[in-house]
Amino acid sequence: MTDSTERILVVVPTWVGDAAMATPTLRAIRRRFPTAHIAWLGGPAALATLAGLPWADELLGDPSKGRGLRGLLRGARLLRDGRFDLAVLLSNTFRAALLCRMGRIRSRVGYDRDGRGFLLTDRLEVPRDEHGRFAVIAALEYYLGMARHLGCDTTDHTMHLAVDPADGAAADAMLDEAGVGDDELIVLINPGASFGASKLWMPDRFAAVADALVETHGARIIINAAPSERPIAAAVADAMRHRPAINFAHRDNTLGLLKALTARAGLMITGDTGPRHIAAALGCAVVTLFGPTNPFWTTLPFIRERIVRVEATCGPCQQKTCPLKPGASHHLCMKMITTEMVLAAAEQLLEEAKGGAG
Repeated sequence: MTDSTERILVVVPTWVGDAAMATPTLRAIRRRFPTAHIAWLGGPAALATLAGLPWADELLGDPSKGRGLRGLLRGARLLRDGRFDLAVLLSNTFRAALLCRMGRIRSRVGYDRDGRGFLLTDRLEVPRDEHGRFAVIAALEYYLGMARHLGCDTTDHTMHLAVDPADGAAADAMLDEAGVGDDELIVLINPGASFGASKLWMPDRFAAVADALVETHGARIIINAAPSERPIAAAVADAMRHRPAINFAHRDNTLGLLKALTARAGLMITGDTGPRHIAAALGCAVVTLFGPTNPFWTTLPFIRERIVRVEATCGPCQQKTCPLKPGASHHLCMKMITTEMVLAAAEQLLEEAKGGAG
């Protein structure tokens, strides 16, 4: 790849958190190729997460996802029409590599995995441990490996997201309607997890933490939920003694609105899921509860995060549902996390914010 590369396609990761963790790489690519036309190709969630960032000239919705051969042909036509010189595959999928090959993109850079190496022109070796398994490496660093291959300066690891002014105005209107003052502490409670049930903490414990923050700090609580997470958000609200200021169990939500509310919040309490990465990228202090997943896969360069995790002999299993039979040990990695642990982490972050630390 040379400075004369004129048109670059970056296939961004699928998941919200991964898209946020790819932002240092996206910034590095723009700085390496300041005059190139750069397009980002991805699904709706990833593009909504990345919307507003200044490092792309074009956002392309992927017309091929979930649509079989006909979708692949549509996607390939889109890429051929784009006349791209270079494709950077931050997505690990075979389909992404096939799409770029069908799109006749001359140079295709990506990790050689999942049987797709023959579709790439520049095959990067996946980091592996002494047993030949994928090495546990932070996703942010994994993506930066591709930026280094392109000759980018990768010293800046800072994650960053942008808030659309329209989403900011909608968030302000929602907070005004709820009677939330500018000087009040906003705490976002994020009880859901798209990964699977294994990451879920108990709703009554989220409620207890929220109530304690209301009583000790006068916090105004926002319960976040995607449409599929509304039942757990409702369960948290039902278990609270204090009414939340905003509860997305009963109203529409978008990633743009979540970004805007997160930018205005002083603290988020969440499991290991996408909103955690949104908080870190927007500078919102975050307490993250880890159970079945290994935190080293998603280590973040953000000092205003506290991870709460209790080692379980069965973990980290990386399973979407707890593999243990119902009983005392079922979901143990999350059961062992107490409200006291979470509150202690929250209090530490709030105290640091008062003193100007971080």
